[in-house]
This record gives sequence, C-alpha cells and structure tokens, in this order.
Amino acid sequence: MNLIIEASLCEPPSEVSCFRDVTLYGKIYIFEDILVQCPQGTRSIYWKWLKKHGAHDFISQMLKPSEKESGFNIATKKGNININKIACENISFIISSIKGIKQYG
Repeated sequence: MNLIIEASLCEPPSEVSCFRDVTLYGKIYIFEDILVQCPQGTRSIYWKWLKKHGAHDFISQMLKPSEKESGFNIATKKGNININKIACENISFIISSIKGIKQYG
C-alpha cells in the first residue's frame, strides 16, 4: 500500500522535521511506498527543496498530476486525512490515523 502526500504539505507552514517523521514512520511500519503528489511542472522544485532540507530519505517517488496511484492520502482537500499542515500540533493525530491502517487494514 502507498502513502500519498500532497506536495504542499512538505513546505511551510508545515514543519520539515514533522513531515520527515511522518514519512519515516509510514515507511518503516506501514507503507510500501511514500509518494508525493506534485502540481504540474513542480516535481524537480519539490524534490530539490526536500533534498536541501533533509526530508527526502523515505520518499519513493514524486508523482505528476496525471499519474494516478491508489493508497492512503494526506492532503489539504479530498484526502483520507485532510489537514492544512504537518506540524507538532497535529503529528500525533496523523500518526494515530495511519496506525489505524495497520490495525484495521
């Protein structure tokens, strides 16, 4: 199963360390692949940003909008988890939500 994260959630106001923690936990304990869904023409920009900030380690692939993959989605809208940022105040909620995938999936 894939964890698909909307690209805008890896940049501020999200906290890079929390974004990395979510991808680390997801990759080690639950998901086969961690995918980042990018807007048209932004894959290389997001990849360079993630790499510069040390948050790329557990990312398997950067997806174009035309590439459709199934999985558990974290997004600002229309995701399994809808949030506006990945930060200290909601990381427990995110981790517990993806833990539920393993317990009930």
